[in-house]
Amino acid sequence: MSEVTREEFDRLQAQVESNTKRLADGDSTMKLINYRLGQIDDKLAKLDNGVEALQQKPAKRWDAITGQVVNWIIALLLGVLAVKIGLG
Repeated sequence: MSEVTREEFDRLQAQVESNTKRLADGDSTMKLINYRLGQIDDKLAKLDNGVEALQQKPAKRWDAITGQVVNWIIALLLGVLAVKIGLG
């Protein structure tokens, strides 16, 4: 090979090696990013479940209060009925 082509060949070979290293580094970085995104996804799913549970809490509390009110109304009506028929 002539001296100019040898220099060109060495320069191109160095570029190929540099690009190969950069690609390998990029692949490692992408694997790390994908791993981190998976972790974030898991945490978001847990947070979503927690938020749903907190949203259900007031509904359960309201259901319990409503049930107690209905029970008191029934007890009151039974008491009034008992008085009317002379049991009280």
